[in-house]
Amino acid sequence: MSANGTSPVYIKEGTIREGLTQGIVLHDWKIISKKAPICSSSEMEKIQQDFGLPPPEMVFGNNLISLEKGEFKICFTAYDALSKVDTSSTSSENLKVAYAEEWTRKSAMNHTDIKDVVKPYDWSYTTDYRGTCSAHFESSETSMINIERLKRPEPILFYDENILYEDELADNGTAMLTIRLRVMPSCFLVLQRFFMRVDNVLFRINDTRLYHEFGNPYFIREYTSKEAHFNDISEKIGKGDTSLLNDQNWVSSVMPDEVKTVIREKIRL
Repeated sequence: MSANGTSPVYIKEGTIREGLTQGIVLHDWKIISKKAPICSSSEMEKIQQDFGLPPPEMVFGNNLISLEKGEFKICFTAYDALSKVDTSSTSSENLKVAYAEEWTRKSAMNHTDIKDVVKPYDWSYTTDYRGTCSAHFESSETSMINIERLKRPEPILFYDENILYEDELADNGTAMLTIRLRVMPSCFLVLQRFFMRVDNVLFRINDTRLYHEFGNPYFIREYTSKEAHFNDISEKIGKGDTSLLNDQNWVSSVMPDEVKTVIREKIRL
């Protein structure tokens, strides 16, 4: 099969124990997803030393998503994502200041001091990481992701989900950085999502989408950041299943339309 045409060439190397790399080569694109065991204690120590923060409870530092064509390459790693976590002297106060009333209520409910979760770094592990790439992207005024094309029924040639890190925020909620990718005959879409839930306080979703239509000279990257009060989301459940609060897709679907941050970019291949 020719990787230059419409026939895909599939990649599968290694094992889960040592690191399993799977992917596809199509239209001169090489798209791979590597999954490996959780970080060792020495790897976790390196993260703490390099970035000045205790790492999340689970870090998959050897996991990788990579997309490349010719000299262009963009990849996603937990290490680079954690390098974007705020470790400034005021970082730990940001959530408490922005949602002081909710923190006070939560503190009273739990009969604990809010200082229990105030640390000298952003303990929510929020990252605005958009991938590691040496190429220069141009800003774009409007979205160039073809939503209608993505809605069309089309066979999925390759699909995978990957996790970079996760933490339960000292039993106050959850923070998770994950990636999903799917390759179709006409295009591919990659979604990296940072999902944060602080119980009784806040939901936050930072999404990075990569999109490309084969044959199109542009590669698209879009980043959006949304927030919503915890109660605004939980009220949408009514008497329904509260486990939905852990469902990233459901939470995303009921988040308000208002976007806190949006960055649209493109690069000519």
